[in-house]
Amino acid sequence: MNKQFSQVKIRYNTDSNGQDRCWRLILDGHEVLVESVQINAPVCTSRDWIDAIGKFKHHISVNDCHVQIDTAGAALITAKV
Repeated sequence: MNKQFSQVKIRYNTDSNGQDRCWRLILDGHEVLVESVQINAPVCTSRDWIDAIGKFKHHISVNDCHVQIDTAGAALITAKV
């Protein structure tokens, strides 16, 4: 993947075995699981209420950014070009 997004949210994947697919990227509302994340852009903290579990989930968020995910599942997030 090599694409621009208005917002990316990064959250630990609690369903991971701790070895594989440890990170959830929410890319404009669509979830992708990745192995690792490198961020070279300004970040902020955000949170969303999740009705299904009845609590908030917190994220590291990046606005107006570019995301590259290689075949090994390594994600690189950079400021929008």
